[in-house]
Parts: sequence; C-alpha cells; structure tokens
Amino acid sequence: MTTAREARLSEYRSKATRSGAAIGARLLSPRSRDKPIRGAEDTQACIRSALRRRRRTLGLTQTAAARVLGIPRFRYHRLETGARQIRFTELAVICAAFNCHIGELVQDAELAQAFIYAAKAILGEAPG
Repeated sequence: MTTAREARLSEYRSKATRSGAAIGARLLSPRSRDKPIRGAEDTQACIRSALRRRRRTLGLTQTAAARVLGIPRFRYHRLETGARQIRFTELAVICAAFNCHIGELVQDAELAQAFIYAAKAILGEAPG
C-alpha cells in the first residue's frame, strides 16, 4: 500500500519538465523575450481599460458618458469594448470631457508623450 506522500512523489515533475512540456504544447514561447513589449492592440486595450476606470471613477454610466461627449451611447460602447478603435482626436475630446491628462488614459509614457507632441503640433504650439 502506498502512502499519500509516495503518490505525490511519483507524480512530481520538476519546473524544467513542466515548462518543457508547455513549450512543446506551444503554450509558452522560448523566444517570448524577443517579441515587442506592446503592440497596437495592446495599447488600445490599455486605453480602453483606463477609459472604463476613469468613467467609473467619475460615477458615470456609458449613457451618461456618451451624453457628456456628445456621441450616441452605442458609439461610446463600441469605443470602450474595442469594437471600434479610439482615434487620436477622440482621445483628446475624451480627456477634455473627463478632465484628465492624456497620460492617465495612455499608460505607455513614450506613447503619451507622442500624443502630447502631436496635439501641440496640431495646435501650432510644437517647437519647429
């Protein structure tokens, strides 16, 4: 008769064995460090998540947020759920309406700086 400890030891697999099996099953990529940190879809997902957090912090429903922005509720819903990508101009309007800095919605510092520079260039305030 085997004890519980012996049963666990017979089923034990080391971390290297488990990760090797995961790589073999293509659950993990051995080259994951070579991939870019964040793609366009990831950036949009982060913006959507931050937008949802900001709306909830303000205590707004999607209907109320759409009313504040002057757009139909279904369009706001599509922005927040990812059915439609958020454009730069929309992001600027959202920041103004929600009284927040673009860096609060765009959490990638380099991308936020690029958005700020583009906004200043549009307004004619960027250094030439």
